Parts: sequence; structure tokens; C-alpha cells
Amino acid sequence: MNFKTCIVDDTNQKQGLDMIELMREYAQDPMGGKKDLSEDVKNNLVASPAQIPSVFSVIAYIDKKPAGLINCFEGFSTFNCKPLVNIHDVIVSAN
Repeated sequence: MNFKTCIVDDTNQKQGLDMIELMREYAQDPMGGKKDLSEDVKNNLVASPAQIPSVFSVIAYIDKKPAGLINCFEGFSTFNCKPLVNIHDVIVSAN
């Protein structure tokens, strides 16, 4: 088994398509509301977050197949006076 992670590159078409498919799987799950993503979301899901420097996504691949995704937002902890990362979505493919 070959495991790899990478930060999603909005210029990499395969990573973008993999991100959309993982988000669609999550959206159609009961935890995601059991509804597919709208066409607008599917068309803008990769490009829109790329315009915000503090947002990034990481895809996990197993044997070159998309297996998981996290969507993250950089923030700041006032209690620790240090940067932090907030994880917004955690997706693990049923496949």
C-alpha cells in the first residue's frame, strides 16, 4: 500500500477533480446533508478558496486513489499567542 498526502494545488486539474469528488461524497453522506453539491459549488470549489491565502486543503492518496481530504483555515490563538490551523472538514472516502 502506497500512502501520500499533498496540499491541493489549484492549478493541478487532477487534484482539483479529486477534491470535488471527495467533497461530493461527503455532501451526499448523512453527515453532509445527503445532497450533492450545487453546480456552482462544483464549478468554484477549487478556485474560490485558492483566492484566500489562509485557506488550504490536503488530500490523502492510497495507491494513487483519493482517500481523504481536510479543508483548513490558518488562524491565531489569542490564548497561546501563536498561529494555529482550524480544520473545517474531515473527509474519509468509503472506498
